Amino acid sequence: MEYNTFKETVLRRLADDIPNPKKITVQSICRNNGDVLDGLVILENGVNIAPTLYLNYYYKSYRTGTCFQETYEQILKHYEANKTTESIDVSFFTDFDKTESRIVFKLIHYEKNKKLLQDTPHIPFLDLAIVFYCYIPLDPSVGNATILIRSSHLDLWNQTAQSLYPIARKNAARLLPPKFHNMNSLMEEMLQLRPYPTVMIPEDPLYPMYVLTNSQSMFGASCLLYDGLIRSLADRFQSDFYILPSSIHETILIPASCDSRMNDFSDMVREVNETQVADEEILSDHAYYYSREQDRITFTSET
Repeated sequence: MEYNTFKETVLRRLADDIPNPKKITVQSICRNNGDVLDGLVILENGVNIAPTLYLNYYYKSYRTGTCFQETYEQILKHYEANKTTESIDVSFFTDFDKTESRIVFKLIHYEKNKKLLQDTPHIPFLDLAIVFYCYIPLDPSVGNATILIRSSHLDLWNQTAQSLYPIARKNAARLLPPKFHNMNSLMEEMLQLRPYPTVMIPEDPLYPMYVLTNSQSMFGASCLLYDGLIRSLADRFQSDFYILPSSIHETILIPASCDSRMNDFSDMVREVNETQVADEEILSDHAYYYSREQDRITFTSET
C-alpha cells in the first residue's frame, strides 16, 4: 500500500485498539539536517508528554518486507514501552533562574540546518553550529525530554547565545558526563571521565580508535566542547587527534601518531554516513584535527 494509505490505516487501527481517553495526532516534525518526518503522538488523558514515533521508519520497514500486521504490532509495542503517565510542569521555562541549571548544548551541521538556525540561537563552530536545549530527566523507563531553545526564549529571558554558552558548557559536563572507550578492546570498558585527569587509557598498539560520547549517548558529539576534556586526553596520549564525527551522538578519536592521512579519514566518514548513519543523525562529512600544541580543533592537520 502507498504511504498515505498506510498512515490512515495505522491511525484507524490505533483508534480502535488503544482505550480512551487518548489523543492521537500526526505532526510534521523538522528534524536535524532538514529532514521532515511524520511524528505519531499518542497522549493519555491529562498527560502533556508522549514519545514521538516516526511513521516514515515503520513504513520503510513495511516496504522492505515486514508484513503490515507485524509492523503495526511494533508501533503498539514501542508505544507501550515508552508511554508515560506523568506530565511535565513546563511553567518553569518562563523563568530563567529556574531553567538555567538545565541548559546544555549540542552540535549540528551549519549549512544543512540553515532554516532551523534562522530562529534558533547558535554559535558557529567550524562548519558546525552550537545550539542549546533544556534537558529534563524523566523516569529511567521512559527516557529524557528535551526542549530546543529558540530566539523567543532568549527574548523572554533577556539572554544571548554567547551568555548561554558558558552555562551550557558547565551544565553539560555535570548532567551528561563524558564516556570514553576503546572500540578495539574486547571488553570495551566504559570509562567515566570524572575527574578528567584520572582517566586510564586502554592499550591497543594496532589501530587505536576511541569513542567519545556522553552518559546518555545523546548528542554526545558535543563532548568535544567540554572544558579541558580533549586537552586532557591528548596529554594522556601525548598525541594530537584525528576526530571522526560518526554522528551527532558520538565522535571517534584516533591518535595522530597513526600512519594515516586526513583524506583517508574523511573518506571513511563519508562512507559510513552513506551506508550506516540515518540522515538526521549525520554531523559532518569530513574528519577534523585536534592540535595539542594549539589546543584547538581545525579542518586540517597542517599547522
